[in-house]
Amino acid sequence: MHVVVIFHTIGGYHAARLRAAHSVCQKKDWCFTAVEVTDNTLEHPWGNIKEEITFPYKTLMAGATISVSMDRSSQSTEAVSFILACLDTLKPDILAIPGWGFPVSRAALSWCQRHHIPSIVMSETKRDDEKRLWWKERLKSWLYIKKYNAALVGSELHRKYLIELGMPRERIFLGYDAVDNDYFRRGANASRGDLDGARRRQPQIPLKPYFITVTRLLKRKNVLRLVEAFAAYRQKIGEDEAWDLVICGKGQEEISLRNLIRKNKLDGCIHLPGFVPYKAIVDWYGLANAFVHPAIQEQWGLVVNEACAAGLPILCSRTVGACHELVQDYQNGLLFDPESDQDISRTLITIHQLDVSLRASMGQLSQALVAKYSPQRFADGLIDAIKAALLARRS
Repeated sequence: MHVVVIFHTIGGYHAARLRAAHSVCQKKDWCFTAVEVTDNTLEHPWGNIKEEITFPYKTLMAGATISVSMDRSSQSTEAVSFILACLDTLKPDILAIPGWGFPVSRAALSWCQRHHIPSIVMSETKRDDEKRLWWKERLKSWLYIKKYNAALVGSELHRKYLIELGMPRERIFLGYDAVDNDYFRRGANASRGDLDGARRRQPQIPLKPYFITVTRLLKRKNVLRLVEAFAAYRQKIGEDEAWDLVICGKGQEEISLRNLIRKNKLDGCIHLPGFVPYKAIVDWYGLANAFVHPAIQEQWGLVVNEACAAGLPILCSRTVGACHELVQDYQNGLLFDPESDQDISRTLITIHQLDVSLRASMGQLSQALVAKYSPQRFADGLIDAIKAALLARRS
């Protein structure tokens, strides 16, 4: 049995899942190969994570900085030709494919259909991600979903959406959205145990207590509204007592973000370190007081997994997919309406005013909640999906 798993790019959390899947396949005497379209993208410039990759893998377009968007650019056309040639060479017995909207995903599914190879869709799409049109949903079901033999998804919301699109419930398995929990727990704990060492490694970390946000700077990530809410929080708490805000990431909203920070005279208390590599982010999590994820639209949000594993209280938008599984309101964090400055500000003020020991208890609950969303769960879910896909293909 040769199992092949495709990702657009292999970042830190993909590598953790793939290591677990490779280990399970080895125990079964199965061959395993991961395929990434590119080792670099505009959305996630991961940095060097080569030591995280301990499994067989192939990169189709090394060094190509491309978008994961659904466009028909020349690079997308080139990626399609590469994936088809790669699959012809690998000759997988079963193929796990990320989603159905990207050119590479559609090409891989078509290859499976032509060669009568079972396919598994890996999805974290839910109904409320965007406005759905009934005729587009029918086309999606007919052209793509019903051609897959099984699915591996992140949560019940993702499973429910695939069922609506025609995938039988018994062929849909959980475990897709996982990170290396142990890595973030150990790294954050080590940073807290050696504050001076963490600051030497990351001299941009502020001296004051701080909220942390880790996100791409896109409109739907809602960082501008977070800044407005943070300004209101500072007015309420007082400038001397207020925590700082760290926003890690890059993206098209960066200029607008910097202008808004200057307009509100927050230059000294909002920090923009840019994209923080995988190896460094644990120091930033470790010294933070709380994590904030303000996105208006987010299929899941793996940064919530990371922050939970790092032991932080979580302030999270109600529209983020992960909040349904990983955030219990007033237990390990607080939920807010992402389109309300006032509601976001309320959660910043509330978490600030809590006793230190209560915030620590929240962080411990965060770790307990994320524990079941582990790389091993991804591997187990993948194996269950493989069994279901093989059975469906035979029937």
